[in-house]
Order: sequence, then C-alpha cells, then structure tokens
Amino acid sequence: MVRNLVLIILLLLLIVNFSYRIDLKKTHHELIGELMYFPSGLAVKALSLGFYVPLADLVWLRFIQYYGEHRMTDARFDLMHHILDILTTLDPYFVHAYTLGALMLTHDANRPDQAFALLKKGMQADYNEWRTPFIYGFINYVFLRDYKKALAYLRISASKPTATDMPKRWAAYIALKRLRDTRTALALWIDLYNNAKNPEEKKIAEIYIQEAKMELDIEYLNRKIDEFVERFGRAPFSLNELVTYGIIDSLPREPHGDRYILKNGKAFSTWYYKKLR
Repeated sequence: MVRNLVLIILLLLLIVNFSYRIDLKKTHHELIGELMYFPSGLAVKALSLGFYVPLADLVWLRFIQYYGEHRMTDARFDLMHHILDILTTLDPYFVHAYTLGALMLTHDANRPDQAFALLKKGMQADYNEWRTPFIYGFINYVFLRDYKKALAYLRISASKPTATDMPKRWAAYIALKRLRDTRTALALWIDLYNNAKNPEEKKIAEIYIQEAKMELDIEYLNRKIDEFVERFGRAPFSLNELVTYGIIDSLPREPHGDRYILKNGKAFSTWYYKKLR
C-alpha cells in the first residue's frame, strides 16, 4: 500500500515537473528536449495504478494551458500531439481530446498528419463513436479540399448508431455540390427526408432532392441529344424533337415546376434563371 502511494506521488511529481519545465523553457530546442523528461502514455498508464481518468483530466488541463500559452506567444505547438497521445492513452474514451485536439493540430500546428493519426486512434478505441470519423471528414473537406475522402469518412460517421443527421447532411451536400455525384446525393437526401424529425429539416431535404432530380434529368436529356445528333447528323431544334422522332417517350417533369429547354445545344432548366436573380 505504501509502495503504491509512493509511486502515485512520484508520478504526479513527474507531471508537475514537466509542466513547470515547459513554463520555464523558452526556445524551440529546449521544449523538444523536455520530451525526454515526460514518459510515453503507456509508461504513465502503467505507473498510474488504475487512476487513469484523474490523471487524464490533469493532463487535459495542462494541455489547455500549454495551448493558450503558445497561442499567445510563439504559435509553436511541438508538444501538442505528444501530450494528446498521452492523454488518450490514459483515457481512450476522451472524445474531445480526439476531436478538438485534431482541429488544433490541423489549424494551429499545421499537422493534419498528426491529427489523422490521433483520430484513427480514437476510431479504434470506440468503433461506435460518430464524432471522430466526422472530424476526419471535416478536416479533409475544410482544410485539405479532399472531397472524396471527406465524403467517405462522413458516410462512415453517418452509419454509426449514435450519429445525428449532421454527417449525413454534410455527405449529401459534398456529393451534390463538390463531387457532382448526383445519384449518391439524391439517395442521401431522400434518406434524410424520410427520417427528418421536423418540417424544417424535411423542407431543406426537399430542396436538394428537387435539385438533384433536375440534374439527373438534364444529364439524361443531354445523352438523348447526343443520340439524336448521331442518328440524324444535326442537333435538334428543340427538346420536343426528341419526342417527335421517338428518342424519348416524353419530356421529364421539371421538379421545381419550371421547364426544360434547349440552350446552346444542351438541355437547360428555366429554374436557373430564377436562381440567378
């Protein structure tokens, strides 16, 4: 018992010593050198004798202090990932350490690689947690403009049992507006519409469903225009010629109540005129 108590006291002294040394040191090289005095997360966990969560809280407070100090001074965050790694080893279910930490690593430390490593650690710790893959997708979308990867991780996030509608809305928006993957976007928006919990959400989903359907109609009509040109050696004078010459049975109904017309040899919705006003 006495031996355990001594070990805990030594561990606390080690953490306090680490914080104190960071406060005193001023240069980049000295800060890096401090890592030699602070053990890995696994070592801290082994020494903590089961007091993981209280120690994690202590490290979290130290992390917030560390961030604030460097945010106000040199804007260097060389130890950020190391501290977060220790913290999440002590408490693998500390979701904010993964999500907020990953955003700080990306935005402030300019280290998205470390942010992704941290988030993957979080995803492995709790497979059902939706927020870690959501932030993974968010960083890819906002900071890196990697829309395909963003869509993939937002869909993973949306599939988690505790997920809100937020990742699904983001995924649907990226599929429609960034990747022009209209069929995927339409399926996601229809799913959101069918599971909407209030009229406002349903109305938003309906707007995007109409737009996705319109895009698919235009895509379909343009394919048929190409078919007409190939068959008759000229462009149609209007979309009605596609019906007249049996290329299609009828013109699709414009989802907004507008009309499809032929403009510069391509199908076009008069809805765009309203959008540009």
